[in-house]
Amino acid sequence: MACHIKFSDKLNTEEEIAIKGAHLLGPSLESKFDALKYEIVHKIDKELEDSQNARDYIAQKYDELCNKIQYLTELDATVTGFRSDVKTIERHIMELSTRVDDIEKRTICKECPSLSSSMFQ
Repeated sequence: MACHIKFSDKLNTEEEIAIKGAHLLGPSLESKFDALKYEIVHKIDKELEDSQNARDYIAQKYDELCNKIQYLTELDATVTGFRSDVKTIERHIMELSTRVDDIEKRTICKECPSLSSSMFQ
């Protein structure tokens, strides 16, 4: 017949024996188990709180890092825009310088014959 005992019945029987054993040992042992249970639960709660605080701190630092990355990305785009503008201005200055040189050459060439002719006179 013992073979036909259900697992849950066996578990209930073991629990009853453990409870009766605890009562036989006395209330001081039971209070020690309660204190130990309290300490374990308190320690787990503290670890959970510390873990949550660490997660919050990491999330805050991650957000700050993302904001800095976004700021640096915008700054990089601004600097790239400025560099492009400077290169464009440099190209325009070179073109203007070339034009001024051409104009000066033409002016000098036009004045040269008149200088040489005035020397002969």
